[in-house]
Amino acid sequence: MTGSPDGFAGHPAFDAIILAGGRGSRLGGVDKGAVRISGRTLLDRALDAVGSAARVVVVGDGPVPEGVLSAREEPAFGGPAAAVVAGLHALRMPSRAPRVLVLACDVPGAAEGVGLLMAACAGEEGPSGSAVGRPEVDGWCLAEPDGRLQWLFGLYRVPALERAAEALGDPSDRSMGRLLGDLHLTAVPAPWRATADIDTPEDLQRWTS
Repeated sequence: MTGSPDGFAGHPAFDAIILAGGRGSRLGGVDKGAVRISGRTLLDRALDAVGSAARVVVVGDGPVPEGVLSAREEPAFGGPAAAVVAGLHALRMPSRAPRVLVLACDVPGAAEGVGLLMAACAGEEGPSGSAVGRPEVDGWCLAEPDGRLQWLFGLYRVPALERAAEALGDPSDRSMGRLLGDLHLTAVPAPWRATADIDTPEDLQRWTS
């Protein structure tokens, strides 16, 4: 990765957790990260989208590029909240950025969404984390056109996310809403292509047709 804990190219400093586990049941049990769109895997697209992160951890079973950390939720297939907690643990040492971006690997248009989150964060605090707007905000989360928050596409302050994880207790089979529901989040409006994920063959067809 090319980022640094002090920020990169004017972006707020952040680490990244990419969620690449799950059974992919609605896609016939395939490894979502290995699905290709326009010749590139979804995992490669996600890694490119967070290319300015100081450090990146991929939570899942598959191989990762050199320089990228790897982690696995316990138990296996324990759900997205468990995967986020596993990613947080993997990033604990050495020193870390003050924010962490959580991203599911199955969002082909992730690069646009990351840009929206960085802009929203930079508008409220400086690259080093000094608040210039709303210091009570715990993070920034993309919102779909209908207003629904995309829990798995957000930029969160690490202390707030760690407190939420501690309050949750055992994260196995717990929802992201249970993990993040008490955080004070800024909703960042995003177009369909920045948040649309690949869950079904029909979703994949929309991106490949």
